[in-house]
Amino acid sequence: MNRPVNIGLSPNLEADDVSLAVKVLLTGGEKDAKAKLVKWFENYFPGFTAIPFNSGRSAEWAIIKALGLKSDDEVLYQDFTCVAVPNSVEWVGAKAVGVVTDPETLDINLIDLEKKIGPKTQAVIVQHTFGQAADLKKIKQICDKNKLILIEDCAHALGATYQDKKLGTFGKVAFFSLGRDKVVSSVFGGMTITKDPKLARKLIEIEADLSENSWSWVTQQLLHPILTWLLLPLSPFDLGKAMWLIAQKLQLLSMAVYETERQGGQPSCFPAKYSPKLATLGLHQLHKLARFNQHRRDIAAIYFKQLTETGLGLPSKQDGGIYLRFTVTHPKARELYLRAKVEKKWILGDWYKSALPVLNLPTYPNFTEVQAKQLCDQIKIWLKLTK
Repeated sequence: MNRPVNIGLSPNLEADDVSLAVKVLLTGGEKDAKAKLVKWFENYFPGFTAIPFNSGRSAEWAIIKALGLKSDDEVLYQDFTCVAVPNSVEWVGAKAVGVVTDPETLDINLIDLEKKIGPKTQAVIVQHTFGQAADLKKIKQICDKNKLILIEDCAHALGATYQDKKLGTFGKVAFFSLGRDKVVSSVFGGMTITKDPKLARKLIEIEADLSENSWSWVTQQLLHPILTWLLLPLSPFDLGKAMWLIAQKLQLLSMAVYETERQGGQPSCFPAKYSPKLATLGLHQLHKLARFNQHRRDIAAIYFKQLTETGLGLPSKQDGGIYLRFTVTHPKARELYLRAKVEKKWILGDWYKSALPVLNLPTYPNFTEVQAKQLCDQIKIWLKLTK
C-alpha cells in the first residue's frame, strides 16, 4: 500500500530507518558513527578533508567564520533559497546580499550577480537547486575575475555532477546538509569539505570548540522518523493532523526551520557538534545514496515524458542532475499546489511559499512510478481547469 504523498515530512524514510532510530534511541547508536561518516565523505571526495556539524546551516556558519569574514564583508547568494543561507552569514557578523534568481533556470542570475559585486564583496555562495548544477563555468569565471571565494551550497546535491565532476569540488569549500528532506537524512546534520589545508585546519578548530546539543534535542530528532512513520498514514485525516499538532506542541517533533530563523534570529541549537546518534542514521542512509538518486532520475524521466507540451516550464535535462525535487513553473503553480492539497490530500512543494511560480513534484524513494503517472494525469486535468 502506498503511503500518503508528502514531499516534506522525512520523505527518505524507509522501514529500516525507523527500526534503526528506535534502536539508537534505546541503545545510543554507534559510538564511532561520526568518524565513519566523515570517512565516507573523504572516500567519496578523494583529497578533501571533511568536517561534520549538526546541520547544513552550522556547516555554512563555520565556513564563513573560518574564512575570517567580518562585518564589512559581503557574501552574495541567490534569493530563491532557505532563510538558513543568509542567516548563517549574518550570524557570523558578515553581510548577506541577495542576488536575483533566474525564473527559468532557478539558478543565480549571472547579470545581477555581476551587478551586485562591489568593493566589499568577498565570496559567492552558489546553490545547486534541487540537485541541478548551476552554471559553474561562468560563475567560476566571474569569481576568478573578481578574486572572490566560491562556496558551493550542495545541500540538495550530494551525488550530482557537472561535466562528469562531482558537485562540491569546484569551489574553495562546499557544504552539505543531511536534513530530513535532503538527499540523505539524519533529521539534522551537515558536512563541510575542502582541499585547502589551512581552511581545513581552521574548520577543525571551530568544530572542536563547539558544544554538543542537549540530550533532549537529540532525542527529539530521533523521535522524528519514528513518529513521522506512524503519523503520516493518518495525515490526510483530521485525527492525524491533530496528533501531529499535539506532538509538535509537546516538543516531541521539531521543525525543519525554526520560527526564530524565519524572523532572522539564531536558535540556541545552532551551531553545534554533530551527534554520533544522528550520525548513525546518516551513515545508514549514505549507503542508499546511489539507489535513492537513481530512483529520483527514474521518476524525473516519467515527468519529462508525461508533462512535455502541457504548458509547464520543466527543468533542464542534466546528465548529472539528481532531481531532489522535480520543479516546474507555471503562472497558476500556487493553484495547482492547493488543488493537490485540498482535492487529493497530496502535499507537494512550494519551497517556503516563494514568490516564484514554482511547484515541486515528488521524486523521493517511497514515491512510486505508478504514483508519478497518476500525478501527471491529474495535473493535466487541473491545467485544463485553470485556463
